[in-house]
Amino acid sequence: MKKKEKNHGLLKAIILCCVIAFVLTWIIPNGGLATSTSMKRLGLTDLSFVFYHALYYSLDKIILLFTIGGLYGVLTKTSAYDKLTSNIAKKLSKHKTLFVVLVSVLIALLTSVIAQGYVLIIFIPFIISIMNRMKLDKITVLSATFGALLVGTMGATYGSEGVVYLNQYFIGTTPNILKDTLLVRAGILLVGLVLFNFFTVMHMKKTTDNNEIVEDIFLEEKEDESKINTSLPIVVILGLMFIITILGYVNWADNFGIEIFNTFHEKLTTIEVGKGFFLFKDLLGTQPEALGTWELVFSMASIVLIFTVILGLCYKFKLDEFFDAYISGMKKVLKPIACVVAAWVLMVIVYLSPYVATIIGKILGLTDGFNLATMTLSGLITNIFHTDLGFSGYILSSHLVAEYADHIKPIYIMLVSLYGFVQFFIPTSAILGIGVTSLNVKYKDWLKYIWKFVLGMFVCLIVIFALLTII
Repeated sequence: MKKKEKNHGLLKAIILCCVIAFVLTWIIPNGGLATSTSMKRLGLTDLSFVFYHALYYSLDKIILLFTIGGLYGVLTKTSAYDKLTSNIAKKLSKHKTLFVVLVSVLIALLTSVIAQGYVLIIFIPFIISIMNRMKLDKITVLSATFGALLVGTMGATYGSEGVVYLNQYFIGTTPNILKDTLLVRAGILLVGLVLFNFFTVMHMKKTTDNNEIVEDIFLEEKEDESKINTSLPIVVILGLMFIITILGYVNWADNFGIEIFNTFHEKLTTIEVGKGFFLFKDLLGTQPEALGTWELVFSMASIVLIFTVILGLCYKFKLDEFFDAYISGMKKVLKPIACVVAAWVLMVIVYLSPYVATIIGKILGLTDGFNLATMTLSGLITNIFHTDLGFSGYILSSHLVAEYADHIKPIYIMLVSLYGFVQFFIPTSAILGIGVTSLNVKYKDWLKYIWKFVLGMFVCLIVIFALLTII
């Protein structure tokens, strides 16, 4: 038997990035954008501190990924899941290209408007199962799913976790910056979608039987045919989770003026049964917020866990069977989780020693006033080092607002779009890392595929940025 080739390209690239970031703490001072005099070198004893905080800041994503792994560990042990995905694949087999494009567009659009793109990963294993049965290759599937998440991040309109927090640092001087720049960011989303799907379709046309078919990492053993065959519980549960995702993570009140969910939440949590006993408030616990105001993924992780238990009951799993399936699924997401933690390791390093601000200060100081080239380069470097777009706002906003008050809107657009842009190729991109490891795609193969889109999209972004500075 041919030994399975080990795939450590991404791991080596991640380690290299973190080592470089660590070494730079010994070289570059971190006095800030205006002055750079002090050094804050990190040493060997700081390593455990870095890992601790990386785990802390990524904990909500880790918990979500574990619950997703458990969900599909249970689902794939039922014959109903295999029959459902196989039937869908069979019906769509004559429309592969259309299906891939529609999936890509839907994921990108949803990522663009919801506050947490990570929650959409809940549904991606289901899509991968269908594409596996459609005999689609790995690169095509990676593009249509995790790649589309990155397109939506680059063209974030109302959504993206980073945009939510970035607003907080610019809103003092430009209170309507989110809506004032909405059309331009929507335009970037449209351009990204068209260009991205163009290369995806071109790749699909070039695929041959030699291309590796995407793996379904949750399917290793033949499903137990003794289980209940109906797929209705799966359809209902996935449908409910999708609806909850949209309702929970789209900011209906602030973005669209829809207050019904806030009003409903207030009335629901004030229903009192007897003295001092609030039925729904006490039943739901201390964490639930009104639909549309969810920002972290803890709420969704709880829902995924509850629905997984319900599915186990529907398909009559024995307790030991359920635990075995759930733990088996959790094991499948260990590599993706490692990628998320690694992304935050880099983030914590530059948080503890914020020398990136020094680098940006030097770059911006090369020219007098606002300059397209230096600002674009600053946006690229900032977002390569910062996993969190909100942290970029924290580090740069006060200086940018003070120095470039007349150009805040284009700067805001540049920071948002370049954040998503660099995620397509940097090894410490958490979403990309989850996708590459889940689908067992070599990092170098992804780079060989995506470089044309990256180059084309960069040209488009420069043109858009240039137009913004002229208008």
